[in-house]
Amino acid sequence: MKRVAVIGPTGAGKSRLAAQLGEKLDVRVLHLDTLFWKPGWVRTPHEEYVATQRRELAEESWIVEAQYDDMLPDWIDAADTIVFLDVSPLQCFWRVSRRRLDAQPAKGAPAGSEPGAVYGAVRKFIRNQWEYRRKVRPELVADLARRRNGQRVVVLRNENDLQSFLTAA
Repeated sequence: MKRVAVIGPTGAGKSRLAAQLGEKLDVRVLHLDTLFWKPGWVRTPHEEYVATQRRELAEESWIVEAQYDDMLPDWIDAADTIVFLDVSPLQCFWRVSRRRLDAQPAKGAPAGSEPGAVYGAVRKFIRNQWEYRRKVRPELVADLARRRNGQRVVVLRNENDLQSFLTAA
């Protein structure tokens, strides 16, 4: 595994898995949120973000993590391994809630940016999960079903799946 795309919804554990896999394989991990957000939660202009992704994509090896709809399709095309974290919305909610209560900033949060109010975060999370389940996930599942041409597709649904995958990696 030299080029790995870790994808899934908010709170699925993408950052944690990517970090663990990066350490085990000694491969650099890219969190696309970190490339997208600037201090103060300012979005990177689209053209700049695309150029940055293309530059990073050209590297020999990488582990990239993001939601499927937040990344250029080229990441998925170039990956030798695609890891889809297909966890339940309740598990995602638990992880996001726990992360919000943690004193450490979340991966992908720009430097010097405070998290928003909890009520706003819950509302945003529910909206994000609804859109993900309704639109993004079906498109992703169909895309992955077509990718049996030399790419390894791994679907992880729970902690046992994740630990088995890491052990075998």
